[in-house]
Amino acid sequence: MASPSGVRIRIDRQGRMVIPAALRDEITTTPGDVIVHRTAAGLLITAAPQEGEVAMAPDGLPLLEIDRMVSNADVLAAIDHERSSR
Repeated sequence: MASPSGVRIRIDRQGRMVIPAALRDEITTTPGDVIVHRTAAGLLITAAPQEGEVAMAPDGLPLLEIDRMVSNADVLAAIDHERSSR
């Protein structure tokens, strides 16, 4: 689906923006971060590169496959780091 040349996106009082689903699907097919690039013409939104490939596990949850082993301690440290940055 080709995106229109301009789409109005509202920003709520908390500073959140909702990008219409059709545009999100053009940016990326998996949930995650996006990168906003400032250009001479305005802003460009692209999907952030992922370290691995996201697949669906048999239980229906997303599964990130990467090139190294990740221990439970690594996961807990990442969770603690994320919580402390909020």
